[in-house]
Amino acid sequence: MSKKIDEIDLEKFQNNLPANYRISQRAIIKNGLVNSSINNEILNSCKGVFNVEVKAGDVTDQKRSGRCWMFAGLNVLRTLIMNKLHVNNFELSQAYLQFYDKLEKANFFLERVIELKNEEIDSRLNTFIFDSTISDGGHFIMFTNLVKKYGIVPKEAMPETAVSSQTDELNSLLNNLLHKDALILRTAEEDQLADLKNTMLQEIYQILVMSLGNPPKDFTIEIRDKDNNFIRLDKMTPTEFYTKYIDLSLDDYIPLSDIPYKDLKRGECYYSHFVNNVEGGENVLFYNVPINVLKDSVIKSLKDNQIVWFAADVLSQSLRKEGILASRLIDLDSLCGIKTIENKSDRFTTRTSFCNHAMAFTGVNLVDEKPNRFKVENSWGKENGKDGYYVMSDEWFDDFVYQAIVNKKYVENKYVEEYMRKKKQPIEISPFNTFFNKLDF
Repeated sequence: MSKKIDEIDLEKFQNNLPANYRISQRAIIKNGLVNSSINNEILNSCKGVFNVEVKAGDVTDQKRSGRCWMFAGLNVLRTLIMNKLHVNNFELSQAYLQFYDKLEKANFFLERVIELKNEEIDSRLNTFIFDSTISDGGHFIMFTNLVKKYGIVPKEAMPETAVSSQTDELNSLLNNLLHKDALILRTAEEDQLADLKNTMLQEIYQILVMSLGNPPKDFTIEIRDKDNNFIRLDKMTPTEFYTKYIDLSLDDYIPLSDIPYKDLKRGECYYSHFVNNVEGGENVLFYNVPINVLKDSVIKSLKDNQIVWFAADVLSQSLRKEGILASRLIDLDSLCGIKTIENKSDRFTTRTSFCNHAMAFTGVNLVDEKPNRFKVENSWGKENGKDGYYVMSDEWFDDFVYQAIVNKKYVENKYVEEYMRKKKQPIEISPFNTFFNKLDF
């Protein structure tokens, strides 16, 4: 067999085209691949009505940033505040946590640079840390690390800025600066490292203040409730606000994960030393369980009026404008006369599908206690889906949801007990595992 494509090969390829290929060709050239392959029967079956729904407030908009994991986390927390204050809507500051996330990621990066300074700069681990220096993306436990350390504030206390909503310029600047700092640290003497790092972090802090504003040390809240009664909450710090108006332990949440990877066992907790934001924070864990454990726990949460943070592959079998997530919705195989990967494990193992976006479950439709679709709160503004809310088919849940963060009281006892044991000594794996692709869409 020749290693090169020659004229004979090209002629065979042309001659072996399907007899009716021009029908698909005309549709694709005019409308594109996706629009030419939509299965309208599945599209029409995704009704936006649910018999279990949680009031979640107005949809938020992360705009041109990769903060989905942070938006989804804050959207989960704000429902607790809405209930406590008896208000129709409440939004927490994403820019506040973004500020500290960037600062902490800078510190985490510099610590890994020092740790790996004697390795070749193009070693696999150094390549990983340089490639992932200070992106917008993250995981749920990175969110809890920030909240535990810095608390939360209402959006009005630290609103969005031009930079927080469109982060390309900021990320480019911070990455350039930190990579310059890395070269300095790699050649510095051991007794110089601490002072050098502090100077470097001062520069990062300075850029963040200029770009995102000064994070508030305290604030007051003035708002009207559902009955138009005026409410004023006296001055409090971000951590006092969290303690008083959220009042739940983030340690009670379990990172239930369906990771169908050949070398990762069910019932184990996994992490990587090189994936985190807060130095000394909780490990970014995933607890690998069957998909039905995720689904059952999500449904129990929703029935108890609790929305659920989850991570999935939003780029597969989805229509953004219509707000539909449904398996077999886009039938490219039939359109093109081919066969793509069908198995979830194969898609994940080959990095064809992975966690790229975080959202929140806010409802489910049950028929004889079995789900056929879920309601999803996204953070892409009201112009997508139905006022920003999406419909997910039950089959899509199985195929493309990889993680759900659920309070342990909604998880079967045997899995809670196993998780509590295994999280004490999690198994360290390579940061190159598909799971550690950061959620940043």
